[in-house]
Amino acid sequence: MINRTHLLRTMPLFATTGIAVLTAVACGGGNKDANTSGAPSASSAAYNQPPPGGYPPGSYPPPNNGYPPPNNGYPPPNNTGAPPMGSAPPAASGGLPGLPLDQNLLAQLAAAGNAMMGGGSIPNGDPVDLGIKATSMTAAPGMQADGASVKDTLTADGHKSVLVTLQGGKCYTFIAFSPPGQVTNVDLHLLTPPFYNMEAGHDDNNTSTAVIGKGNAPLCPFTPFPVQYKLDVHAKAGQGMIGVQMFSKNK
Repeated sequence: MINRTHLLRTMPLFATTGIAVLTAVACGGGNKDANTSGAPSASSAAYNQPPPGGYPPGSYPPPNNGYPPPNNGYPPPNNTGAPPMGSAPPAASGGLPGLPLDQNLLAQLAAAGNAMMGGGSIPNGDPVDLGIKATSMTAAPGMQADGASVKDTLTADGHKSVLVTLQGGKCYTFIAFSPPGQVTNVDLHLLTPPFYNMEAGHDDNNTSTAVIGKGNAPLCPFTPFPVQYKLDVHAKAGQGMIGVQMFSKNK
């Protein structure tokens, strides 16, 4: 038979122990709720951090649909160096369209042609060189100047002798020129060696320009080795500056 007195004495102890256990469970549950609603966890904190681009949490950069940003009404800068569309092309400096010519050469040729036609003095450049160059365009087509030009001042009926070397395999043209108002009648004679008393060609057309081997009839020596000839420049009428230039090309 159970001793009731002993049972009554032990019941307060069990009751006290149960209350303590329930209190601990209740406190533990309260802390769990506090942690959940308090400071954020590591994953949620990382989610709410702004991205590297500096956008605030919850916002994102504007979408890029492949179109450039608006230009606020202003045209884009032109960095290509090309003229803007719709603008007039720059004026050509001379010559045919798309084929500009040297302005200095044009001026020289115009001045030389004007001088040859008796239009007055040549303002720029050496008048003898310009006259020879202008004459060579028709008198020595396809040829290049061979050696330096020779210039001198001749009195009336004066002569100037120039030694020139001609080679086989080439063709030659010789031009003598005097500016307007100076030597008005230039004679040019090409003399053969060894005594230079025979002519290989001459021009005595009674003008201030003389040409030997003009145009399509240049002089082409047949000798296989170089031969030295003599050019005789004669101021037949008038006096002043006169120059002579040899031109050549391959056969």
